[in-house]
Amino acid sequence: MEQTGKIFIESVSTKLSLGVYIIDDYSGMEATGNFDVSIKGQNINPVKNPSGYYLFLDLSGDRYNVQVNGGEHFFDEEIENVRLEDLDIQNPIVNIALSPKPSYKFPPSATLIRGIVKNPQGKGIVGALLGIKESSNRARTAQNGEFVIYFKGLNKDNVIQSGEKKLVRINGKNPVLEIKHPDYRKKRMSIEVDEGRTTSLSVTYP
Repeated sequence: MEQTGKIFIESVSTKLSLGVYIIDDYSGMEATGNFDVSIKGQNINPVKNPSGYYLFLDLSGDRYNVQVNGGEHFFDEEIENVRLEDLDIQNPIVNIALSPKPSYKFPPSATLIRGIVKNPQGKGIVGALLGIKESSNRARTAQNGEFVIYFKGLNKDNVIQSGEKKLVRINGKNPVLEIKHPDYRKKRMSIEVDEGRTTSLSVTYP
């Protein structure tokens, strides 16, 4: 019986529905680490390409909540109601910025406020929200109550020379730290922050 030598090839096509790119909020560059990227309520695993994008293929819906587990050095993040029809059909990418945890390896020249928020018994409070008044600087406490607030993009309008120190100013004044937690009264305090150094702070609720 004669052999024809025919080869059968099965063709499978896929469509990129959504790409997720994870950014380090401090550096503004691609975040590095072991991240778990998922769609809430969906058992769908993305494909990570060599450029660092997490790709979701052949999604059938029109709106999704995208979740990122930040791992050891970043807080988790969730972006709600991502509508595929609002994305560029040729480049349907969503950028998600992750905020560093206190364990993040900041450069030695970073301007930081590091501290801990404690309850009246002296234990760290998780889930407290912190911010610098009249600025976009925000943070939250980790599981042990520790936090870090980082200043980036400081310029001559944000820094004054005071003796040997260079002090950070927000609208001409010392940064004012606000601390909020649903179980405690809001706290507010003025802090002297030295540019290029770490300011340490411990806050205990009465």
